[in-house]
Amino acid sequence: MAGQSAVTRLKEAARTKESSDELDTKYGPLSNIDLEPSPPQDRSWSAWYFGFFQFSIAFSPTTYNIGSSLYSIGLSWWTIIIASFVGTLLCCIVLFFNSRGPSRYHVGFPVMVRSSAGVYGAYFFVFIRMIVAIFYEGTQTYYASRLLDVALRCIFGSSWKNMPNHLPASAGITTAQMAAFFITWLLQLPSAWMHPSKAGPVFAVKSFLSPIAYLVTMIWAIRTFNGVELNLSAKYVSGSDLGWSFMRAINTVVSGVVPPMVNIADLARYGKRPRDMSPLVFGLFISKPLVILIGLFTTAAGAKGFGKAFWNLWDFYSAVLDAYWGPGTRTLVFLGAFIQAFATVVTNISSNAIPIGCDLAALFPSYFTIVRGQILCNLLIWAVVPWLLVNSAQNFLTFLGSYLCFITPVVACMMVDYWLVRNGNLHIPSLYRADKASPYFYTGGVNLRAAGAWVSGVVLVISGISGAIRPGSISQTAVNVYNTGFLLSIVTSAVVYYILSRLFPPKLYPDGHEDTSTAWEYMATTEGFLPDDPVIPGYIRERMLLGEEPVRVDDGPSSEEKPKPM
Repeated sequence: MAGQSAVTRLKEAARTKESSDELDTKYGPLSNIDLEPSPPQDRSWSAWYFGFFQFSIAFSPTTYNIGSSLYSIGLSWWTIIIASFVGTLLCCIVLFFNSRGPSRYHVGFPVMVRSSAGVYGAYFFVFIRMIVAIFYEGTQTYYASRLLDVALRCIFGSSWKNMPNHLPASAGITTAQMAAFFITWLLQLPSAWMHPSKAGPVFAVKSFLSPIAYLVTMIWAIRTFNGVELNLSAKYVSGSDLGWSFMRAINTVVSGVVPPMVNIADLARYGKRPRDMSPLVFGLFISKPLVILIGLFTTAAGAKGFGKAFWNLWDFYSAVLDAYWGPGTRTLVFLGAFIQAFATVVTNISSNAIPIGCDLAALFPSYFTIVRGQILCNLLIWAVVPWLLVNSAQNFLTFLGSYLCFITPVVACMMVDYWLVRNGNLHIPSLYRADKASPYFYTGGVNLRAAGAWVSGVVLVISGISGAIRPGSISQTAVNVYNTGFLLSIVTSAVVYYILSRLFPPKLYPDGHEDTSTAWEYMATTEGFLPDDPVIPGYIRERMLLGEEPVRVDDGPSSEEKPKPM
């Protein structure tokens, strides 16, 4: 009995806080304090922070290396730049549409997706996002450690570079690299205790430091090697092959922005108003092509000087140290490598740690908050063994890259559901209720319309994954379809979801409120609450008691401009 009581006490101590202190009635078992709508005091992300965030997110090894993969398929440098702008523009459009709902109702992805997938169906998509993010958390940490490895060489010189290796070749990592990885992990770990609502200043710092480091590196390379050698491809494609390669390039550019497109809800909820999201679009449209261009020019200059193209920034820095060892070079390379290691860790926070924290809070609301989830995901980095994934499991990494095929249909359903099906109207308390009165319960908690749309978007391109892993294993037609995966998946899923919702219109409001207005974002005026809801936050209740109607924001379309919901 004593043992049982100790276990019981431990479980109770581990339970999360279910709701904020100002609520007399809790949302229910599908919520906790991090899943409920963000209160005004937590809406600390200004328009500047959103601009800094999206501008800085592109400054990462993944974006920097895009040029290498596109050169390898026979594209010229100017075709790559055009593809980067086209792909980024498509991402900006998705970001704009997918950030509106969270910025109006102040809930994150795990709750927002319940509107289109159902209160139980959402678990499937939340789980997919979490699993992929855990692996990406590990690989991004490894990339940051490779940059830190260069920075440590700048400090300790040959003693670091020539450190005796006590690990076998099968380990996929040297002793020095393992030490750098451990130090990177230790430096990254404290960020797990940072709540997303407080993360804005970190991205502001990154958006200032990272571009400087990238630009200085590129300018140094171009000046030192007297220009660039842009003919890095052995053979350039033409005709129909050029068209398909261009579509593949767009797909590649978009795949690097999938995490922000999906995860934006987890940060947009902390904005004060929808117009604060506008800098997201401008920040991404400028930074993504810029980083790809910097990567191209830096690598091309290095190829001219070294006779070899170093697409990984840490390899380029190592070559510079080998050729120009000296106090000045060590100082500049240290600053560049350390800043980029920091930038990669910051990218890890927004693209992986925060989403994992949010998803664990949604899957296990009684025991996980966002911060607890972030701590666990940092501990799981070691279980992922990312150095083996990067160095010995390219097929698995290719499969992870196909995440685009699985998550794009989800984003399509969410956008169509909010903008066309519900006309921007959500009933927030119903998102936490698993009963038939809730408009988001659908069929046993699952929206079969979304399920059908998701399957339609995935089945068109999933066969191409085999071709990406084992070239030649499928027809070229299937490969071409796979290389247009983003456009094909998002358009197909959006159209199917819209048609099914027209044929089988879902409930828009809970039972007993069918006569509630369906004008554009009518429910947003009270942030998704009805006057007779048993759960109403204090800041909303005060407005209702005072008879105040919240002022409708002036940055969205009017009800006359929007189509009527179905």
